Amino acid sequence: MSLAPGVPASLAAAQVEFSAQLRASGTADESCSCGMTLYRKIIRENISDVLQTVFPLFCGKRDKSAIFPLVDRFVNQHHATQPEFHQIATELLLFLREKEPLSPYDLALVEYEWLTYAVEIDDGEVPFPQPIKPQTDRLNHVEVIPNPTLKIIALPFRLKEGEPCDEEIPLQHYYAIYRKHNHDIYQKRLHQTDAQLLSELNNQTVAVSLEQLHKHVARCFPELSLHLWLEANNNDELLSLKYRG
Repeated sequence: MSLAPGVPASLAAAQVEFSAQLRASGTADESCSCGMTLYRKIIRENISDVLQTVFPLFCGKRDKSAIFPLVDRFVNQHHATQPEFHQIATELLLFLREKEPLSPYDLALVEYEWLTYAVEIDDGEVPFPQPIKPQTDRLNHVEVIPNPTLKIIALPFRLKEGEPCDEEIPLQHYYAIYRKHNHDIYQKRLHQTDAQLLSELNNQTVAVSLEQLHKHVARCFPELSLHLWLEANNNDELLSLKYRG
């Protein structure tokens, strides 16, 4: 632990002791002062609220008696650096990935729930959908803009009304998770081609012109009707077109 210049050794020692008591496992309550016991309880209850609010499907698969021990392990083992509510959700995801023995199914479930939450709080503004104009010769004057909240994930289960639909034989299913202009969150099942094209658009650091996309599709997906693909995804608000000039 690095100390700021001028911090008295006694204060530094007290900080270390305070942190140790706060992070100690639940059995430490018996040796703590009343104030520390109360503070430990409040911290764990707040984290439990985040866990059950952001990951309700994951928590619903577990006995309620298993929730507090999981939260206690998180406080004891994971040195989170971001204390805000939405950042604690991310710290919980990291902890579940790194420290908990999750099955591939459960790991995909918590990642799906975290992405849904991330889309919900994303401050990106989704434009009102506009009809696509007939294509012109000036394709380089049209930009293809992905939905600013768009997240794409591969899951080992299908989704039905936002919840897993278990299958006898797990398969990989691609989904777009995003927010529409009316602030509702949607999950749209994608074909592999959809997932690849939307991911490529989403990962670009600069806007892609319709001309560039047209050339890419002609080269890599010659069987795809780009106009129909754009129209369908524009109607679903996965992307929009920006006309310049």
